[in-house]
Amino acid sequence: MANEAQSETLLGLLAREATAAELDALAARLRRSATAGDPAALDQDLAHALAVCETLERRARRERELGALYETAGDLSSLRDLDRVLVAIVRRARQLLGTDAAYLTLLDETRGDTYMRVTEGIRTDEFKAVRLSLGTGLGGLVAQKLRPYSTPDYLTDDQFDHAPEVDRAVAGEGLVAILGVPLVVGRLVIGVLFAANRRERPFAAEEVALLSSLAAHAAIAFENARLFQEVQAANEELITANAVIRAHSDLVEQTATLHERLSKLVLEGGGMGDVASAVSEVLGGGMLVVDARHRVLAVAGAADDDLGRTARQEGVLPSGGPEAASLRRAVDIARSTGRSTPVDARETGRRRWVTPVLAGAEHLGALVSTHPGDASDTDLRALERAAQVTALLMLNERSMAEAEQRVRGDLLDDLLAVPQRDAGGLRRRASLVGVDLDRDHVVVVAGPTSGERRSLEAEAVRVARELGGLAAAREGSVVLVVPGGDASAVTAAVAARLGRVSPEPPTCGGAGPAAGPGPLSDAQREAVRCVGVLTALDRRGEWATADELGVYGLLFGPAGHARLDGFLSATITPVVEYDAAHGTDLVRTLETFLDANGNLTRTAALLPAHINTLRQRLDRLDRLVGEGWRAGETRLQLHLALRLRRIRDGGV
Repeated sequence: MANEAQSETLLGLLAREATAAELDALAARLRRSATAGDPAALDQDLAHALAVCETLERRARRERELGALYETAGDLSSLRDLDRVLVAIVRRARQLLGTDAAYLTLLDETRGDTYMRVTEGIRTDEFKAVRLSLGTGLGGLVAQKLRPYSTPDYLTDDQFDHAPEVDRAVAGEGLVAILGVPLVVGRLVIGVLFAANRRERPFAAEEVALLSSLAAHAAIAFENARLFQEVQAANEELITANAVIRAHSDLVEQTATLHERLSKLVLEGGGMGDVASAVSEVLGGGMLVVDARHRVLAVAGAADDDLGRTARQEGVLPSGGPEAASLRRAVDIARSTGRSTPVDARETGRRRWVTPVLAGAEHLGALVSTHPGDASDTDLRALERAAQVTALLMLNERSMAEAEQRVRGDLLDDLLAVPQRDAGGLRRRASLVGVDLDRDHVVVVAGPTSGERRSLEAEAVRVARELGGLAAAREGSVVLVVPGGDASAVTAAVAARLGRVSPEPPTCGGAGPAAGPGPLSDAQREAVRCVGVLTALDRRGEWATADELGVYGLLFGPAGHARLDGFLSATITPVVEYDAAHGTDLVRTLETFLDANGNLTRTAALLPAHINTLRQRLDRLDRLVGEGWRAGETRLQLHLALRLRRIRDGGV
């Protein structure tokens, strides 16, 4: 009966899940009790009860661990951010095993080793920077063998290869007992999960199993997060690709629309204005087409700013002010690079682009576009396409103009030729190009200049075409025959236009009005004489007609040559003949003396000559032209004769 009572008592304790200590206390009381039964039976019952208690505790602990694992799996499965997943794995490992620290290393496929990714409870930077080769240290062994390894005292354990730098980091961190389990996806290791203590202790099999289970869940969560990130990245790439495709589709559609319109313009004989309008309508904003000299050839779209209005009004890109300077700099850069160039708009905030119009290496002009917003790649490609079509139109216009100019040039050469042939034929040829030779015309001759000859010729042709006349290069000069009844007004206007395209204004002579082939030819010769007189008078870059030249014009006209020869013969011809016979230079001495107002010292310096030599030459002049020539009317006559002779000998 006593044995049955003690058994019932032990069973009661087990039923309420008493601890092993409570069972030991009950057994001690039973041994002291007078009613205690067989001591051996009591020890046996106690042993059985302790075994049952231990089993119950183990099951309860297992239940708690499974609950924690279940909770961990739920937490990990809800995470999509890879970094958050790794941090959660390491933090939960430290909590479940109750260790001082936990950390996780990942495999670096490029370098073939593992590196520290996440730590919890680690204090030193040196430990956080540790890298382990496969097979080295406890972690390297775990990654290589794909199975858990643990050590109660890492630094003294010889079951794995030690690396000095790793041992130094472990000692610096103060870690002693370490457990590591592999993170495996499929049959591939992706890293190692560690739990560590700063005191010596063995890790029980249950702890190894618990950390391995956590690692298995963690590996799945890691892979899910990685796959989620890859899907997310792929989705973002897809979104980006769709945006690119849409942009490309818009580009293709816009380019196709513009290409169709521009091609139609070329086929239908459209001009630069049509191109500017088409580009402005497709891209929005304003558009200027300018040639190589910054002259505006076409305007389209809104010109709602000062620069646009000035360009419209003046027909040329403005040159004054910071905005105009920025625009011209952009034109120069676009010309040199061959690429669309943004205009520096820091001063104005406006958005403009300059696209060069090129034919090979030749610069023909530029497109200046004003955008309501930033220009996209689509816009720039459209502008470059428009620039190509503009270049084609410019070359076509130039070819047509050159062909027409050859006809007009030949006509002008035959018109001014001496002697002329077939006046009726000249009239018929002139009428074919819209010129009536029987109405009043003014002939303007632009003398040689050091400026750009082609630019001068091209501008002369342009002026003549605008005024309904003819122009061509002839004998080193440019000749224009344009309708008009006022020679001075026409010559002044033509000289002003030609002066804009040359750094050195040309010397221009005008004559007329004249009508008919013969009179026009005579007027051309008179205009040439005017250029010669201006040049001899050192009035280069000016313009004049015979009327503006006064007495010089009369003397060098057709009726004045005989009188001029007689005047020169009566004044300086003896000096000229003496120089020719004796090889002297008395004409130059005489002219220099008169220009120096009779000052001997200045004359000697200008020649140059010694003062005594100069006196000897002046004595010789006294004998040739007569005493008293150094003052009064004779001196004036000599000075005028020398000036006229110089003008005549200059080719007038």
